[in-house]
Amino acid sequence: MVQRSRLFVVIMLLGLVFTGCGTMQPVPAEFNPAAYTPIDFGLLLAPRTPGLHDGQLIRCEAYFWEFLTYDPAPAHYYFNQLRYPTRWGELEWFALYRDADMQGYFDLGAMSAELRREFDPKRLDPLIIYGELVPMGGRRLYLQVHHLELREID
Repeated sequence: MVQRSRLFVVIMLLGLVFTGCGTMQPVPAEFNPAAYTPIDFGLLLAPRTPGLHDGQLIRCEAYFWEFLTYDPAPAHYYFNQLRYPTRWGELEWFALYRDADMQGYFDLGAMSAELRREFDPKRLDPLIIYGELVPMGGRRLYLQVHHLELREID
């Protein structure tokens, strides 16, 4: 009886770990801008709004703020680190603003270190961001960047 109780507790804990985990998607081998749905950046601020879903390829415009020195989702970080022990720690987390007046803060953007070196965005760079909405764990989504472009300001 005690053995069954322990087994049940272990199974429940494993279930909690995996439901608390996010996922990581591979970046597409070839970049096709037509595959990305344009959205208003404001939708990212409440990502569980109708019309946005896990795995959706999106394109939006935003202003780069900075690479983060803190963990934007500490409650999910350790579960994700267990599930992806090498790849999760390689993500470079960053923050964006909706406009140059620094309205609409979003700090759940992530890119690989390779993309960071390739694009090297600077503070308040106006960007066109191509990426995928990916589950972080719980009901949160993060934006995994596939490609960045510096956009022209009118």
